[in-house]
Amino acid sequence: MSKLLATKPMSATLRERLRKMRRSFTSSCTVAKRLKIDCEESDTPSLCASNPAPTQDAQGSAIAHTHTVVSSVDTSLSECLPSVEVSTPTTPRYTSHQDLLQEKRKLLKRVEEKEEILRRLKMVKLYRSKNNLTELQSLLEKWRKGSQLLLYELQSALTTENKKISLTQLIESYGLDEKLLCYNRTEEDFEEP
Repeated sequence: MSKLLATKPMSATLRERLRKMRRSFTSSCTVAKRLKIDCEESDTPSLCASNPAPTQDAQGSAIAHTHTVVSSVDTSLSECLPSVEVSTPTTPRYTSHQDLLQEKRKLLKRVEEKEEILRRLKMVKLYRSKNNLTELQSLLEKWRKGSQLLLYELQSALTTENKKISLTQLIESYGLDEKLLCYNRTEEDFEEP
């Protein structure tokens, strides 16, 4: 039989179908691929008419060879199948374009909801980090020291030879909070917090 197959050239359509079949077929087990194309399936009827019908002997040997190939494929499949895990597809099959569009809308809506949740979480994180108590206290301390230095400079700049302006007058004229500045009215000086 192998001599019979080796001497018979493949038709162009058979070669093309075999090439397409090899590209599209993927298997988890290694099984010999056989492609049998009858003359009825052929695209060109002239090829069927030009080829004479095979003899009974050739048909019998071809059937016997096909039977051995099928039995060897069955044994290799039975060896291969126990190791293959059957998994159900996690994504549903869609029958129409409308189903696909509806699923797309659902997914887009879920993505938008998740993005909104993420945006809110980022805002909370930003708010919490922005209002860090230790950072606020250090900023208040810097502001207090800067304000105290500025008031001292204003006092010295506005003081004339005959009249000295007190810190109390400056604080009152600018409407500053004495508690924030840690100002002591009785001593007329700033205290350390």
